Amino acid sequence: MDAASRAQYAFGHSDRELQRLTRQAALIEPFTRQLFLEAGLTSGMRVLDVGSGMGDVAMLAAEIVGRDGEVVGTDKSPKAVAAAHSRASERKLPNVKFLEGDPAEMHFDRPFDAIVGRFVLAHSLDPAGMLRKLRLHAQPGSLVIFQEPDHTGAHSSVPMPVFTQGIKWIVDAIHASGRQSDTGLRLFSIYVSAGLPPL
Repeated sequence: MDAASRAQYAFGHSDRELQRLTRQAALIEPFTRQLFLEAGLTSGMRVLDVGSGMGDVAMLAAEIVGRDGEVVGTDKSPKAVAAAHSRASERKLPNVKFLEGDPAEMHFDRPFDAIVGRFVLAHSLDPAGMLRKLRLHAQPGSLVIFQEPDHTGAHSSVPMPVFTQGIKWIVDAIHASGRQSDTGLRLFSIYVSAGLPPL
């Protein structure tokens, strides 16, 4: 696999994948909301959402920060950005917008109070390096909130061959793209490696 292929999102941006992301978002939304609230995301904040996909995390953040706040969602896929724009418009969320590109390499006119992402660092070849670059967009004392999975720890309480095979396919796809499948377990060390304070 060449460097350009390795840098791409392992699961692609087909219509089917974008629909899967929307279904996944609905299932995980309560946990993400609780994480954001407990981490301190609040009304009036300016938020950068990394790897927005269909826009679910950005729209959740927009609900939390309210009309006095602002959310800028980013994604490398033009198809995903267009879909996120359309969905935010349908939900009448004027305080969120979406931009195409890699936020670690982009320029923004003002710094952010919070940088958020869900299942994003797990798809980076260098998650600590990515965070170091993203921190340049943050004000001093800003929140950095990422929700990441540990696919290697996924199991069913009752043995289910179909579930086990499905997890194996996910882990194999992640490893084949050069990523790690246990980012959630390594999140603290990734934060520290990126220069974020341990407390």
